[in-house]
Amino acid sequence: MFLFGTHRSAAQRLRLYTNRGLGAGNFFWHAWRVATDRDRPLLFHPDVGSPAWAEEEPRGVSLNDIRRAAIRYAHWYRERGVRPGSHVGLHTRDGLLGLVHHIAITGLGAAAVHCNPKMAPATAAEYFLRTRVTVLAGDADLLKGLRDSWDATPGAHQLPEVADIAALASTASAPPGRLADFPHRHTDDDLVMISHSSGTTGRPKAPVFHHGSFFAGKRERLWTFPSSRSDRLLTALPHSHSAGISYLSIAILLGIPTLILDDADGARTASAINLFRPTTVLAFPLTLAEIRPGDIRPASARHLHTWHGMGDASHERHIRPLIALGQRVSGGRTLEGSRYLDGLGSSEMGMVLFKQAYDPGTTRYARHIGVPAKVVRKAAVLDERGRELPDGQAGRLGVRGASVTAGYLDDPGLTEESTVNGYFLTGDIMRRESDGTWYHLDRTPDVIHTAGGPVYSLPAEEVVLLATQALDAAVVAVEDPASPGHALPLAVVLLHEGEEGDPARLLAACDAALEREGLPRLGGLLLAADRSELPVGVTGKVLKRTLRERHRSALARTGDPALAVSTAVRED
Repeated sequence: MFLFGTHRSAAQRLRLYTNRGLGAGNFFWHAWRVATDRDRPLLFHPDVGSPAWAEEEPRGVSLNDIRRAAIRYAHWYRERGVRPGSHVGLHTRDGLLGLVHHIAITGLGAAAVHCNPKMAPATAAEYFLRTRVTVLAGDADLLKGLRDSWDATPGAHQLPEVADIAALASTASAPPGRLADFPHRHTDDDLVMISHSSGTTGRPKAPVFHHGSFFAGKRERLWTFPSSRSDRLLTALPHSHSAGISYLSIAILLGIPTLILDDADGARTASAINLFRPTTVLAFPLTLAEIRPGDIRPASARHLHTWHGMGDASHERHIRPLIALGQRVSGGRTLEGSRYLDGLGSSEMGMVLFKQAYDPGTTRYARHIGVPAKVVRKAAVLDERGRELPDGQAGRLGVRGASVTAGYLDDPGLTEESTVNGYFLTGDIMRRESDGTWYHLDRTPDVIHTAGGPVYSLPAEEVVLLATQALDAAVVAVEDPASPGHALPLAVVLLHEGEEGDPARLLAACDAALEREGLPRLGGLLLAADRSELPVGVTGKVLKRTLRERHRSALARTGDPALAVSTAVRED
C-alpha cells in the first residue's frame, strides 16, 4: 500500500476513495477537483510522426489544459445534438486527443464508442453503424476509409456526421458562458463507453461499459497502484481499448506523470523508455515480446521496476529477458531485476481477472496465471452445461463480478450465449489444481480436437517458444491426414529478423521438449518468413482463425522447404 511520498496525498486519495459518486464517467472532474497542482504537466504525448521524436522532449499537458479542451469539445458536440444517452464515435491514432474527447463525451452523459485505428475500414464502418453513433470524430484518412466503405454498402442506414479530430483542436470554440448541466451527474447504470473486442475469433463484438461497473476494482487501486513521486508511467496500450482508457484514468486520478505512446511496437516502446525513463510500462503481450532489452540504455533501464502485460497471459520466453532489467524493492531491500505483472483478462471484463507476479527468482511458469483478482467475486471451471467441474479438470472459465459487462449492444442472443448459471463465459479454457493454482490452457475456438482427445494450444506454445527461442509462435489445428474429421497441432514459428532455422531440427527439439513436459507432440512445424505469415489482429493477438484456414491441409503438402512434418504423420 502506498501511503506517503505519493503524487496525490493520502488525504486527497481518501477524498476520492470515499466519494461514492466517483466512477468511470466522471473520473477526470473529480481528479481535477481534489488536485492542487492543476498546471503541472501530467500527460506527455510524443509526436511519433516526427523522425526525431525519440530525442525530443515530449509535449506535456496539465489537468487545466485537459479541462479547457474538454469543455470546448463538449460544447462542439452539444451543438450537434449530443445529449445524455447519445453514442459518439472516436476513430483516431492520437491517444491523447482520443482521451480528451472521451472525457468531453462522457461529461455530456453520452457514451464514447472507440474503434482501433488499425481496424479494416469495412469492419470499422460496420461497427460504427451497428453501434448507432450519431456523430463521429476521427483522423481524416480514417474517415475517408469509412466513407468509401459506407458508400459501397447497399442499403446502409443514415450515416453519422463526421469531423476531422485534428482540425477540431483549432476550430472548436469555447462556450460563451458556463456549459449548463456539465459535467453530467452519472448514476451507476449510465452507459459511458463501447469498446470493441479484439475480433480474433470473428466479427468484433461491442461490449458495453457503465459508470459504476467499469470503475469496479479501480477504487482500491487508489492505494495499491505504484504512485510514489519517483514513479512515471509509460502506456503502450492501444488507447482506443478499454484497458487503455482504464489505466489513463488511474494515472489521472493518482497524478502519475504518464507518456502516451501511439502505434507502439517493441522498437518504438524501447525508444520511449529511453526518452521518458518510466518506472512502470503497460502494454499488451506482443508489444512487450518485441522489445529487445539491448535497445534500452542502462541509464533508462535502472529506473524500471514493473512491467504490466495484460489481455492474454504472457509466455516465459518473453518475460525473462525483461525482468533481468531494472531494480525492485522487496522486504525493504533493493534487488536487481524488475517484476512482471501478468494479467489475464478480456475486453468484456473491464479489469484484469487473474494476476501473477514474476521476478528473476520465479521458477514456475507453464501458463500459471495466479489467482483471481479482488474484483472477481467468484471464478469457476465449468462444463458445457455450466456445472462446476472438480479441480484438475479442464473446462470453460466462468466469472462473477461487478466489472463484467452487462452484455453486447444490440445482440441479446450473444449476451445470452455468454452467460450460464449466473457466470459470464470469458471464452477461455482453464484448469484449477487443488492447491488453488490456475492454468490458462486455451481460447475456446482454438482447442485442437485430435483423434486422441483435446490438445490445448497455449501450453504447447509455451514449450515451442522456449525450445526454439523464437520471437513468436502459434500452435493451431490442421487436418489430420490419417483421421478425417480430426486435427493435429501445427506450430507456426517466427524467428528473429535475420535468423535462419532448419524446420526439421526445430520440430525435433520441440517434440523432445513437449515429451519431457508430458504434452502431445506436434504434427508439424512451419517457419514463417515474416510477420505476414504469423498475422496479428488490431490488439496484437495472433489470428489463429486465419492460420487454421490458410494451413488446413498443410500436413498433406510436400516440397515446402519451410515445413517439417512429423515422421508419424508421414508413416500413417
